[in-house]
Amino acid sequence: MDKTDKILVTGATGLLGSHIMIELLKRGYNVCGLRRPTSDCHIAEFVFAHYGCEALWNKIEWRYADVTDPIAVREAMKNINAVCNAAAMVSFSSGEHAQMWQVNVEGTANIVTAAIEANVHTFCHISSIGAIGHTTDKQPIDEKTPFQPDTNRSVYSQSKFRQEMEVWRGMENGLNAVIVNPGVVIGPCAPSRSSGLIAATMQKGTHFYTDGQTGYVDARDVAYAVASLMESDIRGERFILVGENSTVRNVQNLFAQNFGTTLPQYKAHKWQLYIATTACKIGALFTSNDPALTFETVRTMGGQYTYNAEKIKKTIDITFRPLSESIANMATFCKQLNKTKWQQK
Repeated sequence: MDKTDKILVTGATGLLGSHIMIELLKRGYNVCGLRRPTSDCHIAEFVFAHYGCEALWNKIEWRYADVTDPIAVREAMKNINAVCNAAAMVSFSSGEHAQMWQVNVEGTANIVTAAIEANVHTFCHISSIGAIGHTTDKQPIDEKTPFQPDTNRSVYSQSKFRQEMEVWRGMENGLNAVIVNPGVVIGPCAPSRSSGLIAATMQKGTHFYTDGQTGYVDARDVAYAVASLMESDIRGERFILVGENSTVRNVQNLFAQNFGTTLPQYKAHKWQLYIATTACKIGALFTSNDPALTFETVRTMGGQYTYNAEKIKKTIDITFRPLSESIANMATFCKQLNKTKWQQK
């Protein structure tokens, strides 16, 4: 990429979008952030402030479009040379499945089509380890592990797989794209989004833990990998981005230690979680809130998965941050957020 290029970052106000914009702006690129006309960008602005990058925030050229609107997306793509597609919706609530499918699959199809029409020379898609298969013998999962679209996969996971297929479709039609598959991303974000929900729960404290295991990665490391891959000539490849494989209990303990809350002491068995899920669903009938637990989240929490990120390590110069450092950074952000005006905006 050339420093005169205009790079469009979709999902710009989200966890990864904000970190990717910081990395690209630090490298001297012209960044255009795509967001909905009604979206709130105050948390993203506070993420910039958290890293001391207030001046960079003012360099963003904002473009407005809902990714599900193909006409608006096409308009936002004008004079764009490269795209980083970080737009996605994460939800395990059955009431939001249709919307999530529309955003993740149809929205990405619109972005890919508009990028091809605009003849962009570089396209990086942010997928997920959820779009990669699971091994049956507990061997480490890598980029070649085939996806199994069975009933054990969450609707979110299936939507990310289909989302990624739209990018591969684009590559067949001349799109110069590369795909990254991050694990659970740990980094400063809104307490109602992504790993912010984990942090918010642990900040309040909980006595229960689960025995699941999966891959985690620092948002700053994802941003670094994305920018480095976009600057390279690597196309038509996908890369797992996982800095550390860890149990859910270890993650909960690290958050609790940083927040000064009680360490979880009691294992929550699956049958107990299913009972709690039913109770949450009944309780949600009397409130306007989504249930705190769903059957999909219970299935997800109990998985035992290990991911192999050797491919990206052999491709670019990257050293992943320890999970403890990532969680400490996120906890600091959460505590600062609670003390400031940003929480009330």
